[in-house]
Amino acid sequence: MAIYIMIPLILAFAAYELSTLITLTFVVFAVHFLTFWWELARWLDSWMLTALYSSDTHTRFNMMGFQNTSDDLIMNLVMGTMFLVLPAVWLGALSWAGVHIGDGISRGLPNGISEAKGAASSAGSIANRGIK
Repeated sequence: MAIYIMIPLILAFAAYELSTLITLTFVVFAVHFLTFWWELARWLDSWMLTALYSSDTHTRFNMMGFQNTSDDLIMNLVMGTMFLVLPAVWLGALSWAGVHIGDGISRGLPNGISEAKGAASSAGSIANRGIK
């Protein structure tokens, strides 16, 4: 919600540049897509817990929890990566893409406009000569 509140302020401070608008579009898409990554991580967590602890390879009679310490460590590392690192990489990648695409469009737009500007100025000069 804070992103939506900050969008008008960010655009106003950036003087409504097209590159800023494209970057914000990518950021909003990335934030909306985070729920998919978190749901995938939750599903993987449930599936891995079921696969590890509901099989015959682990005993349910484990009073002190010593037998499952290495499995628990691996599970914690994988889940920490899935819940924290993967969304951070996702946000970083889409933000980077938004910045570079917005910058490319902002640089390419004046080049495309210059040809139309030149044609319009030559048409104006032809019209001026025709009027005289």
